[in-house]
Amino acid sequence: MAIFQRLFTTWRVLGIILWPFNKYLRIIYDFLMNFFVTFAFPMHLVLGIIFSTNQEQFFTNLVIGIACVSCTFKHLLLRLHLSEMIEVNDIFSQLDDRVLIATDYEYYKRFMEQPCNFMINFFTRCYFAVSITALLTALVTGELLYPAFVPLNWQTSTFNYIMAILFQFVCVSLQIVQNIANDAYGPVVLCLISGHVHLLANRVSRVGHSSEENSEQNYKQLSICIEDHKLLMSTSKKVERIVSASYLVQFLGVGINLCVGLVYLLFFADNYFAYVYYTLHITAIMIELFPCCYYGSMLECEFHDLSYAIFSSNWPTQPRPFRRNVVNFTELTLREVSLYAGGMVRINLDSFFATCKMGYSFFTVIQSMK
Repeated sequence: MAIFQRLFTTWRVLGIILWPFNKYLRIIYDFLMNFFVTFAFPMHLVLGIIFSTNQEQFFTNLVIGIACVSCTFKHLLLRLHLSEMIEVNDIFSQLDDRVLIATDYEYYKRFMEQPCNFMINFFTRCYFAVSITALLTALVTGELLYPAFVPLNWQTSTFNYIMAILFQFVCVSLQIVQNIANDAYGPVVLCLISGHVHLLANRVSRVGHSSEENSEQNYKQLSICIEDHKLLMSTSKKVERIVSASYLVQFLGVGINLCVGLVYLLFFADNYFAYVYYTLHITAIMIELFPCCYYGSMLECEFHDLSYAIFSSNWPTQPRPFRRNVVNFTELTLREVSLYAGGMVRINLDSFFATCKMGYSFFTVIQSMK
């Protein structure tokens, strides 16, 4: 699918899906990318948390440290399911072939393709705004982007300072690419599944209403719709297996990081760039979670409404085998469809607001302790 081409590009940059060059060069590239970006960068932030000497430095390190460590875990967890992600892409290509009528194609362009492209663009702009703001803050204040552990004595040498700044900026930019790949995949896939369920409902509701089709053609169309429903159900379960563990990490990381970011913004930020940076950072944290929860709720609603679409078809005038299949199909659609993160947290808007409440609860506890 064209929608996934940009995600494939981010995976190629990260070494997950590699460019077609020499096998050994690919291995070296993959190793270097993961060593410096996936492991070394979060580790030097964690060491900065351990060796921090004051509260302000501790909270500054903690905000970016939690975000980077959770990004690393999500990256590794999604990487394990690369083959399944490619299978899901092939399934969407098969479902796209069902879009034949002009009204369905218009819905596909307006409510599926455009939102997916918008989400990828919005993730990219918002996340890179955070890194650029951090770079400007560092250049204005003469400090590092993040007060982490750096083996170079960057305070006494301009060259060492430039190397430290360059290392942090390159690594955080590549971690942002990781985060785009991590965070965009879930909502894009859920948007496409919910959209295809809606298109399936449209096709089902039209069965039997055309005077040009006989009962045999109507029966065939209904059978195809039933097969598409089974395919969408199995695809939903496959997507749940892909994103389940990574979204459990994300729910926990967002809740904790939201609290820490608010605490720093309200109690420790002392300059304009810090206010702008942490405001953008908190916004980016919320953006990470909201789209997947929104489209998780949309998925539940679209599957729930499918049974009503079946009764919109012209089933009373059809032969008995057709009506029997309608009853069986309706019973299948009555099953509740929900996706879970880690088998515990439902991926829907209720979980999003619960996570926000968790972050606020942590914040009020820390405020009362202060």
